[in-house]
Amino acid sequence: MSKYELFFPAVTLIALALCAGSARAADVRGSQDHPLVGRYAGSEITVYKQSQFGEARLLDRPMNLKASGDKLAGVSLTLQGRIAAIRYDGPKDRSALEIEQNFKSSLETKGFEILFECGNQTCLGGESSYFRLGGELEGAMVNARFGSGVRYLLAKLARAEGDVYAAILVGESRSAPIISVTTVELKPIQVDRIVFLDAGAMASGLDASGRVALYGIFFDTDKSDLKPESKPTLVEIAKLLAAQPGSKLIVAGHTDNQGEFAYNLGLSDRRAKAVVAALTRDHGVDPSRLTSFGAGMSSPIALNNDDAGRAKNRRVELVAR
Repeated sequence: MSKYELFFPAVTLIALALCAGSARAADVRGSQDHPLVGRYAGSEITVYKQSQFGEARLLDRPMNLKASGDKLAGVSLTLQGRIAAIRYDGPKDRSALEIEQNFKSSLETKGFEILFECGNQTCLGGESSYFRLGGELEGAMVNARFGSGVRYLLAKLARAEGDVYAAILVGESRSAPIISVTTVELKPIQVDRIVFLDAGAMASGLDASGRVALYGIFFDTDKSDLKPESKPTLVEIAKLLAAQPGSKLIVAGHTDNQGEFAYNLGLSDRRAKAVVAALTRDHGVDPSRLTSFGAGMSSPIALNNDDAGRAKNRRVELVAR
């Protein structure tokens, strides 16, 4: 019998302790569990970040905390793909070891291979250890100081459509265990994704169908602030309106089906308003010629069951009035 079995003989009850995909009322808005990892029962999501394509560095061997400079140099995997970084506050009466062992059993049941596992003196420096796992995406949420109870594991699921890596970090803080789940779904970067329509192409789309979808308007995930790279498309919209002085347009925001319906409806409305505001403020368009509208997830142009379909549905449309 191993030390883990002595410590936690009921680990076979993992199905009762991990609840995949079940959001809690106290979770941060728009967050969700990773469907292949789940959550430890009684935990609440406090930080949630997702990137359709990013880079993460995940510890895969003992880390020397006394080393100067980059402590992850030579002891981590650098992975690219779809990344989700989730931080949970765990139940107060559970230890880091118990939580980590539950995750381990659950992942193994789902076909994951455990690549690396450690805790405390083994690789994380013992009491009052300082952790930084991953790059910028995870760094802001994983940095923490823990007491003596610290556990970490890295697991991999081999799939034909792309391998999935899951890194679980659990630390016992003064208030409650802190659980960090970082997943990377490997996939090659999509090229030829810069879709730019000039004023002429916009006019052709409006003449043909009364609407045209724009993919050159950019926002950060879950944000409604226009990113600087949206400017070329905004310039072309202004040119379109200048060339057709009698025309009026509806600026409609659309989302995919990820998250709550009401929240996405509000997000799409805020994004549409942001486009109208930029056109009137920065490009001299008469406000009376533009109407903003948020459609949320209600008008998809592709299925939402994969990344490619969801990317098509996240768009801004110009609709002729």
